[in-house]
Amino acid sequence: MKCYLIGGAAALLFIASAGQAQQLPREPEAQYPERPRGQDRFDNARTSQPNADPFPHYRSSLGLEMGWGAPYGLGVIYAYNVSPAFDVNVGAGIGVGAKIGVGARYYFRPDHAFTPYVGVNLVRTGRLENVNVDLNGEEAIYSMSPSAVAHLRGGIRWQPGRIGLLGTVGYGSRLTGDPVTYDPAYYPSPSLRDLVQTISPGGVEFSVGMVIGLGR
Repeated sequence: MKCYLIGGAAALLFIASAGQAQQLPREPEAQYPERPRGQDRFDNARTSQPNADPFPHYRSSLGLEMGWGAPYGLGVIYAYNVSPAFDVNVGAGIGVGAKIGVGARYYFRPDHAFTPYVGVNLVRTGRLENVNVDLNGEEAIYSMSPSAVAHLRGGIRWQPGRIGLLGTVGYGSRLTGDPVTYDPAYYPSPSLRDLVQTISPGGVEFSVGMVIGLGR
């Protein structure tokens, strides 16, 4: 008899505990964020880097450059960005004669404010007539015919926002012959000829510039 009572009591306890378990509120199922895939995963990883230095890309830019041997002397350049890393440009300016030309530049790190770049410019220099030059009391008169020059260039662009700076070194090689001729009445010395060649188109370049981004 005692065994039956014990068994019945155990059954009642089991039924009661099961009922209480059914009345307990269930926690909502945990929601896990979807893992990014493909290009989204790459973009998220790049923007989440603490040292990322994003550069605002502009559709085009307007630049002002000047310096020794610069393609346009003191010149203005308009550039169109074919891609963030590559632009094509046109320019005009005044140096030893008027200058006009076209060019292209490639930026190695376009997504950073600091980026090295390389470029090339093809420039046409205008005619000069009867220019007087004096060196240590020696005088001569020379003229300069139009010439074509290929400039190979490299440098650094720093552009944290819409306005940036450029520093460039390079070399210009004349594609035409020597454009300088002297007045027959003068017989310039080698030193004076070297001076005229130094200021004629082509040669070593050291220049600086400012660039302004246009559009987005």
